[in-house]
Amino acid sequence: METDVEALSEGNLWRTYAVIFVMLGTNPYPFDRLLNAVDQWAATSGEKVVAQTGNTRSQASNIECHDFVSHDQIEKWIRDAELVITQGGFGSIRDCLRAGKPTIAVPRLPERGECQDEQSEIVGVLSDEGRVVALMDVDELPQAIERVRRLPPAEPYRSDIPRIVAAAVQTALDTG
Repeated sequence: METDVEALSEGNLWRTYAVIFVMLGTNPYPFDRLLNAVDQWAATSGEKVVAQTGNTRSQASNIECHDFVSHDQIEKWIRDAELVITQGGFGSIRDCLRAGKPTIAVPRLPERGECQDEQSEIVGVLSDEGRVVALMDVDELPQAIERVRRLPPAEPYRSDIPRIVAAAVQTALDTG
């Protein structure tokens, strides 16, 4: 018989209530490849998944899908999620980093008609820095989820830009 301590140490109890948030962004192109992979994974995992799907119109039967919602709602879902699976757009990744959420980033690919810009570079760099788990092949989604769950909690990312600008303004005022 499993004790409460064993259940907690294995993550079984808190994962009962956890939600995975999937963010496909507002790109005018669909991202069926990622939504279909998450839907298939959700069918076998039994975990709750909420997705912001934007222009992706694939039918997902195992995920709670919403096309376009407010940025406030996106931020709430990110805060409330155990982890986030996001497309490789800068804005989506930035929101996850600001919240300090474990994040799997999947680049959209121009050659698949998923975008016009190249997302692989930013996803690769952020993965190399340890800020996200890059998922280049959606068939490896289960492994990426387990990998991101093993990462230590991240501190919310804070940009140095406001500090740099304030210092530059102060220097200009002092010397001007």
